Amino acid sequence: MMPLLFVFLVGIGVAVIRRRLLAAPGDPVVSQDAPARLLGWAVGLLAPDRQEWGQAMVGELDRLDDRGRRWRFALGCVGAAVVMPPWGRAAAALSALMAVAASAGGLAVYTHVHYRLSTDGWTWAGAAFLVVLLVGYVLGGSALLRRPGVAAPGLIGGLLVTAVWLTVGGFTFDQWLNTHGQGRSMLIIAVPVVVGVFATLWGGSAAIGRRAARLASVTAALATYLYGILAVAVLGATGHDPSDGWTTAQIVSDNLGNQAVFYLMALPLMTATVGWAAAAGTARLRYGRLATTSPVALPTAAGTDPAAARASATARPHLHDDAPSTPSSTAGRQRRTWYLLLLGAALAATAFLVFLTFLAPHQR
Repeated sequence: MMPLLFVFLVGIGVAVIRRRLLAAPGDPVVSQDAPARLLGWAVGLLAPDRQEWGQAMVGELDRLDDRGRRWRFALGCVGAAVVMPPWGRAAAALSALMAVAASAGGLAVYTHVHYRLSTDGWTWAGAAFLVVLLVGYVLGGSALLRRPGVAAPGLIGGLLVTAVWLTVGGFTFDQWLNTHGQGRSMLIIAVPVVVGVFATLWGGSAAIGRRAARLASVTAALATYLYGILAVAVLGATGHDPSDGWTTAQIVSDNLGNQAVFYLMALPLMTATVGWAAAAGTARLRYGRLATTSPVALPTAAGTDPAAARASATARPHLHDDAPSTPSSTAGRQRRTWYLLLLGAALAATAFLVFLTFLAPHQR
């Protein structure tokens, strides 16, 4: 499981850096700084009746030149947009996610107290990390549920991933705790592919497919983690081989940690990554091109020509305006060269890790 997790992490890194290196000159990845891109993402979470508010935030950010002030303003706007609850069916789905996350956290605390597990500094650090994970999943689910066309395929995909993993796990607590994902390697690939393809065809774009895959990973992670914590709370050390000398507290503590590692970290990461790739591939094959997102338009004052406003925004001074410019063709070749070097290094590291994985069982 861990080598496969490393492969997915390398793939994510390559994909992110590839987009940066091969981005077109007009792409927001190149033309906008990080606070502007972050705020543009947050504005996309707002309801249609609050779009004017979002445009006002973008306009206010454009008036700030200091990088620190831009970051503080963008983060404040993101916090306001994310915390603001959705309405309608999305609110019901978010309430369900919050209930599952709260139940899982409460069961983890109950299990720790019931089996009298030891408490030290690492315990508090792990508890804080668990709270951050659960809150992050709820906030991430809230953001994804606001996106148009994402809620239905994302929730259906999450239920599919959860059902398949529970089915292969045997639906019994004992089998669930003792398999740890063994024999489910193909599901890590197959099920997210189905989710990504289905969501892309449902929504008609790669963007919807990618977001639905992320929402499916959030839903499946919370559901399977709750099931695993319930299994640990009910079974405790029952069914464990006593010949290894482990105490009940050690067994329960180990099982609690395994549930967090496998189902709050490995499962959502793999589901989101494979589903993302499947959505992009489906859009390429079905529609002939990947769905792209355009930067948020800057608001214009009353009576101002939009073209003049765009020209004014383009003419704003930048930190490196006095630096000599590189021809676009040369810059493109340089970016592609760096991307190929990065891809080669990632493939070499992955191959080396796989080689060590196959070599390890033969070592004495």
